[in-house]
Amino acid sequence: METKLEAAVIGGSGFTGLELLKILNNHPLVAVSFTTSKTYDGMEISEAFPSYSDKSCTKKLKFTVIDKIPKKELSTIDVIFLCLPPLQSMEFVNDHLLDFKGKIIDIGSDFRIKDPENFKTWYGTEHKLKNILPDFVYGLPEIYKEKIAGSRFIANPGCYPTSILLALAPVLKDESLMIEDINIDSKSGVTGAGRKVKPEYLFCSVNENFFAYSVLAHRHIGEIEQEIEKLANKNFKVSFTPHLLPVNRGIFTSIYCKVSGKGREIAAGNMESGKITAGILKSFEEFYKGSIFVKFLGPRIPQLKDVVGTNMCQIGIAFDDRTGTLKIFSAIDNLLKGAAGQAVQNMNIMLGFNEAEGLVV
Repeated sequence: METKLEAAVIGGSGFTGLELLKILNNHPLVAVSFTTSKTYDGMEISEAFPSYSDKSCTKKLKFTVIDKIPKKELSTIDVIFLCLPPLQSMEFVNDHLLDFKGKIIDIGSDFRIKDPENFKTWYGTEHKLKNILPDFVYGLPEIYKEKIAGSRFIANPGCYPTSILLALAPVLKDESLMIEDINIDSKSGVTGAGRKVKPEYLFCSVNENFFAYSVLAHRHIGEIEQEIEKLANKNFKVSFTPHLLPVNRGIFTSIYCKVSGKGREIAAGNMESGKITAGILKSFEEFYKGSIFVKFLGPRIPQLKDVVGTNMCQIGIAFDDRTGTLKIFSAIDNLLKGAAGQAVQNMNIMLGFNEAEGLVV
């Protein structure tokens, strides 16, 4: 039997951590050596979460706490996934991984924003590890695959930014469109908020309800604007409004881009209102040609039911000639392409595996 590489999941009992454990449990080339949880310390994963089915017949994986992991065992791990709340990943790296020789994939938010001052603006505190911030490659495989392949450290993108940046990348790269401003409206299932108890996340609050939150300063804006500037070579101040859907999982994003001057003529072309020119369609098709996990639907609008349970991002577009607005729509599973699935996709690329190994296309 082929020897598998060793992985560890720090924070395995959250929604993302558990999803990650399920994926890795079925991965043919990787085995999970340990996973941590203060809440379920000492319990088998399948005991705490019956939806998890451990394929190993000889060793049932149990939750533990990091203080019980011998340093010698930690040093043998090939890849560590950090599934921790904001500001906790940098604490964990500082306390336990400064001498770690393996690969680190942070699914948390601590290493996404590269400018320490920008980080402080959006997270309200100084970054503890400013010196290694540049070492963490932003892990959006469809855009940074080559950098990911050569990196030891990955900052896994946020779920909202993933749905937004994948939808925007082809038009931001097309300078002829002359985009003036970007207005983003995203809607997420409740698991996007994590496994925590707040009145607004309780069943009676969410069921048969729909509302916006963090309407002026959601912390993902810094990450979104940083990556948009890289793609467009231009600074944009985006308007971003997240909403909570009464569903378990999935993100549906609607993006409205004002197109001006010749860009508007290019977008509208000589076709009737509401249609898209062949040029814009080609931009998306060319950009995602060969991408395993992005499906461009052209003028068809994606739906959550078609992506939930997969690592796919589906994208559709429309052009409103009357207002000069290019509308882009995307749908992803927030726990997979927006978190755990994309983390495994990054791991596969880093380790030289097939990009889709262990993932549902």
